[in-house]
Amino acid sequence: MHTPAFISNVFNWKQAAIVAAVLLACASCRNHDAEYDTSTNTVIDADAPYHGIDISSHQRHIDWKLVAADKNIHFIYIKATEGATYQSPHYAYNVTMAHQAGVPVGSYHYLKTTSSINEQFHNFTRTAVLTSQDLIPMIDVETRGSWSRQQLNDSVALLARLLEEHYGRTPMIYSTMEFYNENLAPRFNKFPLYIARYSSQQPSINWEGKVTLWQFSDEGIIPGIDAYVDLSRFVDGHDMSSILLN
Repeated sequence: MHTPAFISNVFNWKQAAIVAAVLLACASCRNHDAEYDTSTNTVIDADAPYHGIDISSHQRHIDWKLVAADKNIHFIYIKATEGATYQSPHYAYNVTMAHQAGVPVGSYHYLKTTSSINEQFHNFTRTAVLTSQDLIPMIDVETRGSWSRQQLNDSVALLARLLEEHYGRTPMIYSTMEFYNENLAPRFNKFPLYIARYSSQQPSINWEGKVTLWQFSDEGIIPGIDAYVDLSRFVDGHDMSSILLN
């Protein structure tokens, strides 16, 4: 999730043009006319190059009309908060504009091991207002800090319970494959899992865990965003119905 930002004055636009052309060609050969089916809430083209993205303030200014024109994007997760006090300065604007562009939006919280879970819960719920959410909330867990494995597990479980009580659905857990397997499996294997593995191989979860979303690249190039973007796709038979809040 913490992808370095590349602002436009240092962004390699020649490289971007080449990669974008490759992506467009790939999309064309994979039925680029696939659409989001609002009657069944599923992704029609399972073989699309990607199904969604996640963003934070690293991406800065976004042209939402261009982003929404990308038919491969069926959802966007936006960073809302981190720890007990941080709120993303671009969050409210991006949620509003994504909704206006017709893209389903979800929000995520970056878990910090230096503040209480109750404080982090209140920070997130004050920022990611329930009525503005289309997707289940997500907890981004990437570090253990000074906590033991048990402390981390208990803290994630408490935050997940509080979020489920507030939003009415079990939240998704985001992590890298290595960190999740070492620190969180198998306790959260029944949760929706959003797992990062920058490889051609799908993530493998210990103790027969199943992945909902696979973040397979942190160097995606999307028209309308002047920075690299995380690209994700549904796996293991999942689709939009797996992450919709209602």
